[in-house]
Amino acid sequence: MKHLNTKIIAATALSIVAGIAFIPAANASHASSAQIAQAEESNYPVLQSYGPAKTRAEVKRELQEAYEKGLMSVRDSDYPVLPQEKSTKTREQIKKELEQSKRSGESKRIDRELYSG
Repeated sequence: MKHLNTKIIAATALSIVAGIAFIPAANASHASSAQIAQAEESNYPVLQSYGPAKTRAEVKRELQEAYEKGLMSVRDSDYPVLPQEKSTKTREQIKKELEQSKRSGESKRIDRELYSG
């Protein structure tokens, strides 16, 4: 039994050492081992960090400065800018056109074209 335990311990140690030998070398200052493992699994490169992230206040201040300098054409609340079109038809006219389209079979043809697949 003691001989079996020794073999199990030796096999486990060997597995650990062999596993460590296959870990790719990476510059620890640019990527953590978790990032490297994730990049290897997804085939995406590890992106390097170029300094500390900005705080929310810094980003908001920079955005406000850009608006004031005219560098931003629209604010977030205005995006996307869509042209407002005024309808020239009444609700009753639209209902009549819909009924006519249904009677003539045009609506079924349009449905077949739009939802064919």
